Amino acid sequence: MTEADNTVTYISDGWIKSIEGSEEEDMTFMYNPSKDIIIMIDDANERYAKGSGDDYCNAMKAMRDEMNKQIPPDQAKMMQDMIEQQKAKPAPKVSVNKEAGERIAGYPTDKYSIYVDGELFEEKWMSMDPALKDILQIIRSIVEFTARTASCSVPDESFLTASPEFSTEYKKLEGSGVELKSVSYEFGNPEVDSEVVSLEKEDIPSSEFEVPDGYSELSFQDIIMAMSGM
Repeated sequence: MTEADNTVTYISDGWIKSIEGSEEEDMTFMYNPSKDIIIMIDDANERYAKGSGDDYCNAMKAMRDEMNKQIPPDQAKMMQDMIEQQKAKPAPKVSVNKEAGERIAGYPTDKYSIYVDGELFEEKWMSMDPALKDILQIIRSIVEFTARTASCSVPDESFLTASPEFSTEYKKLEGSGVELKSVSYEFGNPEVDSEVVSLEKEDIPSSEFEVPDGYSELSFQDIIMAMSGM
């Protein structure tokens, strides 16, 4: 699956592999939900990290906790005040409208308009084509993985409660089909988040989901910090 920004995704035998197309990033992410294996590869520096979902989550928590230790007292007070404000906020009201879509990368879609507190937040073009049922299975696993690990990095669960992406309506939509296009209106003007330009079935060798020879292994925490310039 190739997107307009040149991000390429391979899905085969329970694995999903995504290669970022952005010039700012040179990272490969692989995940096998049935085996609970995550692999992050920094191709530019020939290094990788490998482990379970818990390993990844614990690394995110460790980074968050380490950053909290380094925050000056006045900023720590500001953060606590922010958390209290988040807790006091009501959960956003999310609604979804469905209409006829268009063919994208050769597949029919339905268009979904997502509204948050009455304002247009995002549009998604989703395909439920039977030919994509195998892809849909692992897409649902990715949705579950994202929900599972998100709480590992935020300062408090209230930050998720206040986010439309973690509402029941949004997560249900994400797991209903294969997303082929997404346009965000979060900041007013439309912005294309993703757009699939080709989706093809072909033989993918198992070596596509292996770490290249000679790459050095790091912990998740070390590779995330290194790649984020920390």
